Amino acid sequence: MIDLAAVRANVRTLRDRAPRAALMAVVKADGYGHGAAPCARAAVDAGATWLGTATPQEALALRAPGSGVPDDVRVMCWLWTPGGPWREAVEADVDVSVSGFWALDEVVAAARAAGRPARVQLKADTG
Repeated sequence: MIDLAAVRANVRTLRDRAPRAALMAVVKADGYGHGAAPCARAAVDAGATWLGTATPQEALALRAPGSGVPDDVRVMCWLWTPGGPWREAVEADVDVSVSGFWALDEVVAAARAAGRPARVQLKADTG
């Protein structure tokens, strides 16, 4: 079982060291097996302003009613496959990563279908 007080303390320590920085808590893989929503809520309570996930399903779960994640906390997903739930992510206000033209094409189509802009983070392989 995860010690949520320790999660809060760790996030507060980081927040204290960089009080004006945006702070992302990564809660992929179901909070590394400890429960994404409880870990996300603890991190946000302690000052995280972003949540990071690997898959769109994880991001959408944090955006779902009942997750307890406030609407003003940004959620980002960076691991996409062709044909993924792009429109659902756009409609749920999930920041999506784009690492290739195929992904850009899919997110543009999803934003058009949703009738709203997508929030896109560009992923560049610099290595």
